[in-house]
Amino acid sequence: MSNISRTGNCTTQACAACKYQRRKCAPDCILAPYFPHNRQRQFLNAHKLFGVSNISKIIKNLNPPEKDEAMRTIIFQSDVRANDPVGGCYRMIRDLQREIEYSRAELDFVLHQLAIYRAQAAAQQQTQLIQAQAAAAAAAAAAAPDHQTDHDCQGIIITDTFDMYDPVMQYHDQYQQAHQDQQEFVIHNPDNSQLHLQDQDPANAWAAAATVQDISSLSISSSP
Repeated sequence: MSNISRTGNCTTQACAACKYQRRKCAPDCILAPYFPHNRQRQFLNAHKLFGVSNISKIIKNLNPPEKDEAMRTIIFQSDVRANDPVGGCYRMIRDLQREIEYSRAELDFVLHQLAIYRAQAAAQQQTQLIQAQAAAAAAAAAAAPDHQTDHDCQGIIITDTFDMYDPVMQYHDQYQQAHQDQQEFVIHNPDNSQLHLQDQDPANAWAAAATVQDISSLSISSSP
């Protein structure tokens, strides 16, 4: 159909349309280029579906390129309807749509699987990188000298000791203890007088108190 001549009927035989109508095929017959004498079956299919007069009306006022495209469509639809009287072109269109949907679903599945494989590859590379970094760190730690580790540990212990020692707090504790040791002793004499003794050393204070008591006892015993 792509090489159809539009010069009319140049042969002595009538076209399929004129032969079916039992009339002489004119040189300017508009159906002769599309239904030559050897395409009787196609003409019968088109005539059954559209009719000769309707086909002539469709292509009568079209320019040559549009006329050729219209006749291709008419002949194709007529042949499909003849092969499938129930479904016709609609069945063919539905079959093609199903194939398109199946191809799209298959493409989506392939793209999904491809995304999964890419994600797995990226995760595997990340894991290998982390393992390599951990191995390098372990090797560097194993290659370090032992005395350097001991020196670091000693430095940490010494630092903690200095942090625990506070000279100001130690001085405050000593001062508070000394202030508590400073006591005031009260001794009652026989004449009901009180003797106040205050000393920095509790031992000296107790010795002084004993001496005062002895003196008081002697004074009492020597009196008439």
